[in-house]
Amino acid sequence: MDAENNAKKALLTFAVESTLLKIGKPEYEKVVYKLESEYNCYIPDCHENPEFLKRVLQDIYGNSYDIILDEIRTELGEFISQKYFEDFLQALQR
Repeated sequence: MDAENNAKKALLTFAVESTLLKIGKPEYEKVVYKLESEYNCYIPDCHENPEFLKRVLQDIYGNSYDIILDEIRTELGEFISQKYFEDFLQALQR
């Protein structure tokens, strides 16, 4: 993975983690635990398998899932229009 992709992955990880931590540390830890126990992955790995994150977030947050996605979009700010982030968010919306 090149430096640009590493930077994008780091920004994506930050946006997801920051969003979850705003909701609360226990909720953040619940997502991390569920990703690890059910999919053997962590938040930084979700850029490769966004469907894992989607299932976990939908399972934990139910009807609030769309609010979480909106918050992730907000965290990404001006980077949201880059294809890498668009593709990730589209995968979470399917």
